Amino acid sequence: MPNSDDFRVKRIQKMLLEMAKGNFFYSLEPSDKNDNIASLVVMLNMVNEEIRASFVHQGFANAHHTPQCIIQLSLLMDAHSTVEMVTNGSCSLLSCLPKDVIGKPITELMTETSRRKWAKKLPKLLKRERSETVLHMELITHQGLVLSNDCHISVFNSLDGTGQKILLNTVFFSKGEPFETGLPKKTLKVTKGIKEPKVILSPKDIQMIRDVHDMILNNLEKDLPQLKDLALQMGTNEYKLKYGFKQLYGTTIFRCLVQERLRKTRTLIQHSDLSLKQIAHMTGFKSPAHFSRAFKDKYGLSPSELRETSR
Repeated sequence: MPNSDDFRVKRIQKMLLEMAKGNFFYSLEPSDKNDNIASLVVMLNMVNEEIRASFVHQGFANAHHTPQCIIQLSLLMDAHSTVEMVTNGSCSLLSCLPKDVIGKPITELMTETSRRKWAKKLPKLLKRERSETVLHMELITHQGLVLSNDCHISVFNSLDGTGQKILLNTVFFSKGEPFETGLPKKTLKVTKGIKEPKVILSPKDIQMIRDVHDMILNNLEKDLPQLKDLALQMGTNEYKLKYGFKQLYGTTIFRCLVQERLRKTRTLIQHSDLSLKQIAHMTGFKSPAHFSRAFKDKYGLSPSELRETSR
C-alpha cells in the first residue's frame, strides 16, 4: 500500500541517497501520521535545509576549519555555441578577460574529449524549445590547466526573438578566501570602514568565533546575552567578537540569529504540522505578530500564506 511503513522507509532511503549524491534540493512531503517515521521525515527535511543553506553561504564549509568559497562559472551562448556573455567569476576561473572568450565558440575552451561529447549531445538538445541536461565537461584555462566538473546545460528560446540560447552553469570550490583577496593565509585582518586594520584574528580567534556561530545555531530559541557579556564568556573582547564575526559571516551576530531563526521557521512551516504559534515559540520569537512581520519582510509571504501554498 502507498501509505505503508515499508513505502515510507523507502522514501527516506531515496532521500538519503539523493543527499549522498549532493542533491540537497530533494525533500519529503510530511504525512498525516504522527509516529517515529513521520518525526524522522521532519528531521531529515530540517537537516537537508541546513546543509543546503550552508552550501549556498559557505560552499560546504566545515564550521571548524577554514571556509571554502563558491566560484560560479556561467557562459551564455547562441545556438552555434558562440559565447555571448561571460561572468567575472568565469573569467577568474579561466584566467582570461571577457574579450578573450566572447565571440568565440566554447569548443575552443574544451578538451578533445569534451568537444566530442558536446558535438554529440547538443543537436539533441536543440531539437526542443526547452531542454536541460548535465554533462561532465573539461574546460581549459588560459594557462593550460583543465577544469573538470559536472555542468548544467540549459537550452531555451530568447525573448528578443534572436533564436535559441544555451546556458552553461557550474560551481567550483576554492579553499580559503576568493581569488586575489590579498589576505594572509594564517591570519585574518578585520577592518572598520576605511581605517587601517586594528585587529588580527589568529586561528584560535577564528575558532572562537565559529564556536559562537555554532552556539547560535544550537540555541535558536534562546536570546543571546549582551555582546560585552558574550565576549567575556568566550574569553575575548567585544570589538574583536563583533567585527571578527562580521568578517567571517558577512553579517552581525544579531542578524545572523534572526536569519537562522527565520530559516528554521520556514522549514517547520513547510515540513511539519506544528501550529504557527508553536513554531514562533520554538524559534525564540517574542510573539506570533513579531514572528509574522519578520517572516514577511524576509520571504515576501506571511507564515500562514506559505503554509497554504505548501499544502
